[in-house]
Amino acid sequence: MFEKLVRNKYSMLLLAIYIVALYVILNKAIVPFVFKTLEADLFTGDPSKSGQVTEVHDNRTAMALLQCNRYVRERFDDEASLTFENKDYHSWDIGFGRFLVKSRVDVSEPGEAMIRKNYVCEIKHTGGDLADQENWKLTGLALNDVKQP
Repeated sequence: MFEKLVRNKYSMLLLAIYIVALYVILNKAIVPFVFKTLEADLFTGDPSKSGQVTEVHDNRTAMALLQCNRYVRERFDDEASLTFENKDYHSWDIGFGRFLVKSRVDVSEPGEAMIRKNYVCEIKHTGGDLADQENWKLTGLALNDVKQP
C-alpha cells in the first residue's frame, strides 16, 4: 500500500519541501500582512469616539460640512460662483473622527447657466482645532449634477 502512495523515490522529499515552503510563506508573508492590516486606522480608535447609526447635527458635523465645502470649492475655478446649502444637509458621525456629509451646491460659471450639484463627502478629523483645515483629511468626494425637470 505504501508503494501506491509513493510513485517515485522523490515524492516524500517533494512533500517535505512543499510543507516547509508553505510554513515559510505563512510566517514571513501572510501573517505579517494580516497584522499590518489590523493595525491600520480603519480598525483602531478610541471606542468613546464611536459613531452613531442615525443622522447627527452638532457642532462637529457642522464643522465637517464647512470643511467639505472647502474641498468642493477647490474642485472649481476661481471665477466660478458657488452657493452652498448649509441648512438642509445630511450628516453622520461614522466614528473615530470620520464624518459623512451629503449636501448640494449651486455652481455658476461665467457666461453659463447655474448648475445644481449634489455631493457626498467623507472626511476625517485627525485631531486638534475643528476650524483648522490642516486637521481634516478628505477620504472621499463625489459630485453629481442634479437633473432639472
